[in-house]
Amino acid sequence: MNTRVIKVNPFDPEGKLIQEAAHILGNGGVIGYPTETVYGLGADAYNEEALKKLFEIKGREVGKPISILIGNMEMLEEVTSRIPPVAMGLIRGHWPGPLTIIFEASKTCPPILTGDSGKIGVRISPHRIAQKLVQAFKRPITSTSANFSGMPSLSDPHELYRVFRGRIDLILDGGKTKGEEVSTVIDVTVSPPRVLREGVIKPKG
Repeated sequence: MNTRVIKVNPFDPEGKLIQEAAHILGNGGVIGYPTETVYGLGADAYNEEALKKLFEIKGREVGKPISILIGNMEMLEEVTSRIPPVAMGLIRGHWPGPLTIIFEASKTCPPILTGDSGKIGVRISPHRIAQKLVQAFKRPITSTSANFSGMPSLSDPHELYRVFRGRIDLILDGGKTKGEEVSTVIDVTVSPPRVLREGVIKPKG
């Protein structure tokens, strides 16, 4: 596989380039793209074959769920079976942003995506490239960090190319990302909500 690299202006992504990436996703491909924290690996969240390919690329154990990026609240309603009131407060306060919220998954989510847990991690990224990509694709994409399982996440597109060359189809090079901590993860399927991973956003108390 020849991994292509496309340079994209992170502040004003060119529509033609984003559409090209969306086309690859639609054909079952896997791409690398920047977020507000680190680079992510994107695949069509509804395509089981693409998801299997993503697990293989990362060396990730099947059974571990993968979170997704969405572009709007309509997509959230598609992938979740219930949006509790407490989630709306988190959404208003932290989306778009580095907060992954765990919901009860709808039947549109393949079991491999949820790790057969019946739950799905969702967020909206504030990064312009990530936003434009999901909007152009019109479907959720995976937001797993660009790394081999158990290894550090990558924030440099050149390093991403070195590691995943020949493994993924395309890299949207938006320059180095902040490379800060990963997103905070909160499970709202339980009461009170439970912090599963503390990242950029620090829960109060």
